[in-house]
Amino acid sequence: MAVEHILAIWNVKGENYMKKSLVILLSFIAFLTFTFIMLGLMFDKDENEKQAGLTDVYDVSANGDIAYVVYEKGIAHLLVNDKEKPLIQLPVEVAITDIAFSDDGRMLAYTVTEKDTEISEETELHIYNLESGEDEIVFSSDSLITELVFDPKNPDVLFYLQAGIVTNYSPIASERPHEFDVHSYNVTEKKQTKHTDMKKYSMMSLQVSAEKDSVFVQMDDDEHAETADDIFSTSQRIFEIPLDNPDEKSIVSSPVQADDIYDFVIIPESQDIVYQAVGGTDENGTFEYELFKFNWRTYQTEQLTTLKESASNPKLGADDKIYFMVDRSFGERTPAYHLFSINRDGTSPKEIELNNLE
Repeated sequence: MAVEHILAIWNVKGENYMKKSLVILLSFIAFLTFTFIMLGLMFDKDENEKQAGLTDVYDVSANGDIAYVVYEKGIAHLLVNDKEKPLIQLPVEVAITDIAFSDDGRMLAYTVTEKDTEISEETELHIYNLESGEDEIVFSSDSLITELVFDPKNPDVLFYLQAGIVTNYSPIASERPHEFDVHSYNVTEKKQTKHTDMKKYSMMSLQVSAEKDSVFVQMDDDEHAETADDIFSTSQRIFEIPLDNPDEKSIVSSPVQADDIYDFVIIPESQDIVYQAVGGTDENGTFEYELFKFNWRTYQTEQLTTLKESASNPKLGADDKIYFMVDRSFGERTPAYHLFSINRDGTSPKEIELNNLE
């Protein structure tokens, strides 16, 4: 009996030891998990705080003002070139993803999202009144809004592109917004409207017709793609989408050009489209993006820039010039954006000096 009693005591002690060991192990794992989470948050914050300089987010108003976004120690500053101080400064964790002047130049809409979309995909749409200095959050969406543009026919209506999901469709690809559609918001009626149900993989460079009830976007020409090979061989084109019948969308860029088209601006009075496309490669094989012009009356295409860097995001200014961004560090880890302008025929390229943060 004594032996059985001793064995029973050992079993109890062994069980207690195992329980204590398990508690210690789980506590240690929890401690390590907490430590790594905190280190990750600190690292993300440090990375966010390193963000600095001019971005490619900008707009040009009808009266010639230029709004743009600059980061300093990771903090987004929204500036207008005729103002001495930033209109808005935001916390280091969030970013300004797009801005748009109203047609009369009195309002400036902008979108704010988390830099880390794993934390939140919510977007706040703000409108800043340039006359009163008031900043208002007009609505929040639980999805990413990537682009904004006011309707030139109705200053109360703001169109935007909204993504349905943020994901990576390939294990080797980074997470990006997908399943895009065209929406609008009426500022006076405080009403949101969804105009399309396309769920496009990609949709960019939103513009609104000044004459018709339609919008222009850049997206894949994959209407008849059925297989993976078909999708891979599709090209990116510029489409006009009639809002009363989105299924009747049509391609307005060159029907014979094989190269992909990216950012663009429509110039209806001259029947021109100024757009970004690959113009060549450098000695390291890095693409060089230039601006081109296509006239849909004559079907003629011509190259406007030969900067051999990365020209993007063209916009038509009040002075009848084409404004665009140039990344002089394209292909490197950190971009170096500079704002330029050219005449419509591509002559007289000029860098635009913007106010620096004090």
